[in-house]
Amino acid sequence: MNAMPALMTALEQLIAEPAEDVAPEPAEEAVEAQFSSDVAAPEVAAPEVAAPDVAAPDMAAADVANPDLAAPEVTDTGMVVEPGKTASEQAFGDKPTAPSGQVDGGLYEPDEYQAACEAAGTPDKWDPKYERGHTTAKQWVQPYEGREDMEFELKNGESASQAVRDFIAGPTIGNYQVIGVALDMDELRDELGDQKFDEVFGSTNPETDAQISSAHRLRITEAMYTIPFADQMRAIVAEHDGVDQPEEIEAPAALARVEEKPEEQTLTSEPSPEMIADEVGIRREQEFA
Repeated sequence: MNAMPALMTALEQLIAEPAEDVAPEPAEEAVEAQFSSDVAAPEVAAPEVAAPDVAAPDMAAADVANPDLAAPEVTDTGMVVEPGKTASEQAFGDKPTAPSGQVDGGLYEPDEYQAACEAAGTPDKWDPKYERGHTTAKQWVQPYEGREDMEFELKNGESASQAVRDFIAGPTIGNYQVIGVALDMDELRDELGDQKFDEVFGSTNPETDAQISSAHRLRITEAMYTIPFADQMRAIVAEHDGVDQPEEIEAPAALARVEEKPEEQTLTSEPSPEMIADEVGIRREQEFA
């Protein structure tokens, strides 16, 4: 009977000892600590990731709405180009420029060319005699070389077609009439073809050029602006090719007959003395019969 209490005490100790050896609490605490650190990491990094997501659309919208925010274009000379314009347009409008900034070519009125030279920093390229007209095309006699103002004449032995192209390529200085004539003449050159144009108005072939009269040799003048020179030049080409030109239209025959009608008015005019004498004689004969 006295052994039972002792046995029960031993069993309770055996059951209690394993419970003391198992320590789940530290493991649970480690798991909870690890889980907590894993969750907290994105909470700290989230603002860093969100920052560019918010800023990027704003920058794109600004670029589209205001293109002036882009870095301005700067020329080799340090000039800032206005947005939407090239360096050439800002300095000279639609006039071309060389890489050095000097005037390179084109058709100019005198005041335009002088302003372009000054804007390019090369005012010495302007000469007061250019007011009378000037071209860098070597095939032409300059107006200030003893000619009339704004009158360019093709030199002997030069290609008329190439001279027109070089005249337009320029730089060439002339008033708006000369510029208009040059552009119209270039269209005529294209219509007739270079070979025919040279054959009639100026050629590098000595034999062909010698047959061209001074009246037909190519000219560009301001006076041509007011006359149908293209039609006249076509007529010269047709004559050169032996093509018969239409004669002037005569007055219609019906109009000539109308002009002859006044002769009918003689019916209402007074009779001539002879007719009166004859009539009187006839009456007398009738009276004495």
